[in-house]
Amino acid sequence: METSHPLGTLQPLELITPEGLDAPGCVTYPAALLAGDVTHHAGIRVTTPARTAFDCAHWLPRAEAVVVLDQFLRRGVDLGPLWHRTLSGRARDVLTLADRRAASPRESLLRMMLADCGLPRPAPQLRVTLPGGRHACLDLGWEAYKVAVEYDGREHHTTPADRRHDESRREELRGLGWRIVVAGPDVIPGRAADLLEAVANALIEGGWQPGPEGMVRILARIRATRRPRTSRRGRWYG
Repeated sequence: METSHPLGTLQPLELITPEGLDAPGCVTYPAALLAGDVTHHAGIRVTTPARTAFDCAHWLPRAEAVVVLDQFLRRGVDLGPLWHRTLSGRARDVLTLADRRAASPRESLLRMMLADCGLPRPAPQLRVTLPGGRHACLDLGWEAYKVAVEYDGREHHTTPADRRHDESRREELRGLGWRIVVAGPDVIPGRAADLLEAVANALIEGGWQPGPEGMVRILARIRATRRPRTSRRGRWYG
């Protein structure tokens, strides 16, 4: 059995199941469920959103787990109680990185990719004041260095009017001293290394000082990203 993956490819359906229960055609992870972990939806017995987030933090690849938890938070799911459960170090890392401000899965992946390169952690949906009391909301940004990454997906940035609006807004921001790096829908994985290099250069020009060890890490990550790796199920890790 297969289902659509958020990034557009087909993946096997993955299930958390009680120990000893197998689901042919699915990827299963045996786990003990507490009474409070289970609810019913349309008459079907399912795990609660919080328990589902807990399992995603443990079992999904790290970047994908952060994407999912970002969206849980954005939809109002309280993940605070998860800190009181037994968590692996990896799951704690994922919970620490999750951010309710992420507006889309692609923006979450970009945030993870930038942070994993050794760059400062960007703020999602950064609000910038413009002249006349107006505001611009940047997809990802570093206010201290006046650097932003804008993701132009296919849904909202394809018409001539969209492109004119985007460019007019960005030119105004550039006039205020901001460096804007634009990422298109092909950035993951095809142009990830180019994006990392452009953002690192912009941050350094803006005054960020990574130091010798930090620069070595950034350059190593950029080189590694030019050789994308996939898992046996086709997921990109960069």
